[in-house]
Amino acid sequence: MEFQSCFDIIGPIMVGPSSSHTAGVVSIGKFIHELVGGCPEEATIIFYDSFTETHQGHGTDKALLGGLLGMETDDARIKHSIELTSQYGLFYEFQLEDSCPYFEHPNTTVVTAKRGECVVKVGGASLGGGLSKIFMIDEEMVDIRLSAGDNFAVLASQY
Repeated sequence: MEFQSCFDIIGPIMVGPSSSHTAGVVSIGKFIHELVGGCPEEATIIFYDSFTETHQGHGTDKALLGGLLGMETDDARIKHSIELTSQYGLFYEFQLEDSCPYFEHPNTTVVTAKRGECVVKVGGASLGGGLSKIFMIDEEMVDIRLSAGDNFAVLASQY
């Protein structure tokens, strides 16, 4: 992990319960939201490794959906994001896999999102302390570090 300050270890202001299973995952979803230019219409979300076991208990499912809906890490609506997807027009499905073939980390997800004609496949890992990493965009390996408060629109516009 590459922490820059004690606040990276403590984590961001967030909806909990876990900075690695919620805040970092919101950031991955929010990056995808910006990459496709808004809330996706469809998303296939694959959780790997520890996310497969804890995605409901730790709120990882709600966190990723909240990010896809455009929410920030401290948005209280994250706990209701599953219910909110229908209001936003997001159809989603979760798939659970043992290990990620693209990247080795226990907190990994790959999301295929569609909005209009735009379809992207994004791999992300939640690193802890609210930090996350985008490691893949459309089968191309990348290294984009995310933290709460980043301007995801600027980062996503580079791709």
